[in-house]
Amino acid sequence: MGICEIHRNEMYVYFYLERGEEAQLLGIFKEKNSGIKKAEQGTCRIVDLICPDRKNYSFRGGKTFYDMPAYLFYMDSCTWTSDSRFEIVQYSEDRTLKVTTCYEFAENADAFSCKSILENLGDEEITIEGITSFCFGAAAGYEKDKSDPSEDVEIYYAHNTWSEECRWVHKKLKDVGIWAYGNLCYDRFRIANHSGFSTGEYLPMGALYNKQTDTSVLWQIESSTSWAYEVGCFTPEYRESFLKTDYRQQIYLQLFGPDMESAGWYRRLKKGEWFETVETAVACGMGRPESVMKEMTVYRRQKRKIMELPIIFNDYMNCLMGDSTTEKLLPLIDRAAEAGCEIFVVDCGWYDTGEWQYTFGEFEECRQRYPEGLSEVMDYIRRKGMKPGIWLELESVGLDCAGLQNMPKEWFFQRHGKPVIDSGRVHLDFRVKEVRERASAILKRVISRYHLGYIKIDYNLELSCGTEFQADSPADGMLQHNRAYLAWLEEEHAKYSEVMFENCGSGGLRMDYGMLSRMDIQSVSDQEDYRIMAVIAANSASAVLPEQAGIWTYPLKDADRESCIMNMASAMLQRIHLGGNLDQLTEEGFALIKEGIQCYKEIRKEIPEGIPFWPLGFHSFDAGWLVFGLHLENRDLIMVCRREDEKKRIHFPVQKGVEAVNVLYPAAEKRIAQKDGIENDIVVELERENSAVILEIIYE
Repeated sequence: MGICEIHRNEMYVYFYLERGEEAQLLGIFKEKNSGIKKAEQGTCRIVDLICPDRKNYSFRGGKTFYDMPAYLFYMDSCTWTSDSRFEIVQYSEDRTLKVTTCYEFAENADAFSCKSILENLGDEEITIEGITSFCFGAAAGYEKDKSDPSEDVEIYYAHNTWSEECRWVHKKLKDVGIWAYGNLCYDRFRIANHSGFSTGEYLPMGALYNKQTDTSVLWQIESSTSWAYEVGCFTPEYRESFLKTDYRQQIYLQLFGPDMESAGWYRRLKKGEWFETVETAVACGMGRPESVMKEMTVYRRQKRKIMELPIIFNDYMNCLMGDSTTEKLLPLIDRAAEAGCEIFVVDCGWYDTGEWQYTFGEFEECRQRYPEGLSEVMDYIRRKGMKPGIWLELESVGLDCAGLQNMPKEWFFQRHGKPVIDSGRVHLDFRVKEVRERASAILKRVISRYHLGYIKIDYNLELSCGTEFQADSPADGMLQHNRAYLAWLEEEHAKYSEVMFENCGSGGLRMDYGMLSRMDIQSVSDQEDYRIMAVIAANSASAVLPEQAGIWTYPLKDADRESCIMNMASAMLQRIHLGGNLDQLTEEGFALIKEGIQCYKEIRKEIPEGIPFWPLGFHSFDAGWLVFGLHLENRDLIMVCRREDEKKRIHFPVQKGVEAVNVLYPAAEKRIAQKDGIENDIVVELERENSAVILEIIYE
């Protein structure tokens, strides 16, 4: 076959497919490339794997996979299995391994998903210690005196720790240790996760930006357990002195799930058994990665469609903090209804007094908190015109839960023959039928008893790599559990399609699209300071769809005018998660919250169609100004926030043809926002630090 071109939307993808040779992904472009040629062996293979007993004579240095030799060979099998799905099949030389690599192209976006399925066709058991979901060996190349990716290519990645989510940074490849210089090079840069907190240190995302071509490749790994990505230099076989030879250098990108290096993962496959990698997604486009987020956003909306964006009040953050009672809730319910909220969530602690963090598991209401029963509270929420919601944590049980001693050991994650304990909890294993049935019974009971319209599902423990019980490796036990849990979650959501399901993992520590493709909303952070929450909110649409990103807005009881406005503005282009002591706010403060909610209700129907953009780029955590917007049809909505910055004015670019600049919120206070003398620039002036505004830019 030779060169195979796939043209989808505005993207051209090129493969080299020739019988008896390894399949190659030669390039991903925004325009046709008629001069593309077969790559050097090993540089552009579409899948890489490690089987420790397979013969090889290659040195890999610190890299995850070997550059040489080839394990797999294309044998005349590539097919379109649907209008959007392209599959390439390869075999090992002895025909004992079959690997099918699947590319699913998104509609109306320069993006696709990719995964591989490996099957053992031989009589002997095989062991896998790593396999890529996506492999791209032509991300950039070194050519003496012409191109130097160490200098010309930047990598983007995002730190994502508790209450400090979505912290993007970008560096030249040489500044992360990759120095292509035309000689043998084993440099690599690797970001990895090894636990059930899939985003507990980093987002499973990244990007490469090539300033020479002004193009970016953006990716996400859709794994709720272990994952990794690696960028490095391909190194051909060492054949002669590197003093005499300029070795060709290619920059590669590899995306994968659990592997031996980061999680101690391996999987044994007997004859006829197969393994499917975690899914990944890749988008490409002109400009920096912020621009390519358009393609990823469109792709994500094909994974999960969210059209209803009700206003949610949750009694936890900067409010009752897990100490709800009937007496405390009723005035909050009154005030939330008056403000315009449509869902009222009773968060954790509703099942016990005292150390409620460690007694959960049975999920029966605590009569000391609700003397007439929790139903009295839930009925009152409905009478006020809102849907009631409740907090659950279903993948673990508190150590002081009364029913824990009645649960068999086989229900729990185990290592060294004993249940693993972390954060006052033990982890349940959803591979076990009885565990799934127990969780289903809890859901059925609370939904039917309290007539719920909302379930917040939390996850609050860090168990490292997983469980050894009935698994080849702990990380494989974790992966199998997670796949069983996600399948269970899909089934339950189908049963209760009218109920909204929220994903929370100590805030945004399980914020991946393995999970989010099954959930309606994500709590992006547990951050309690609205000034820091603002920058998390301004970056969060990089990780989560705007219509899925639950942003806390929680004015304090002594909040002044500007802090109320900044609280509201931070959330108004995404999802409002209202908290705080509404019943103790000043009348002015409450009026501003109410005004913000009314403004949000007028624009929210457009948010699921909006394309996020960042005129100043992704924001650093110490950014003095924040500018985040949504492109809509013929207009933009933009949140502008002045944090602790001496400058009162900010200039930023928008699209061509500005007709008008309007202040949507706050309506009653002057904010200077207008077209600048510079073409396509807007200037905004905010008098005070820690203040904000929502703008509407109308185009001709």
